[in-house]
Amino acid sequence: MLLKIYNENPNPREIEKVVSVLRDGGIVVYPTDTLYGMGCDALNVRAVEKICDLKGIL
Repeated sequence: MLLKIYNENPNPREIEKVVSVLRDGGIVVYPTDTLYGMGCDALNVRAVEKICDLKGIL
């Protein structure tokens, strides 16, 4: 799923979709100044393990 959330006038429905993904242990990818970052709920062990698997850690 690809969602675009704009700095000016963000759509609350799109933000709620992202929050739902994070609550369900999912991973989000977001742009930074130079590359893309991955994020998850840091308190969800399964979500952190997913990022570690993607990055080849552990």
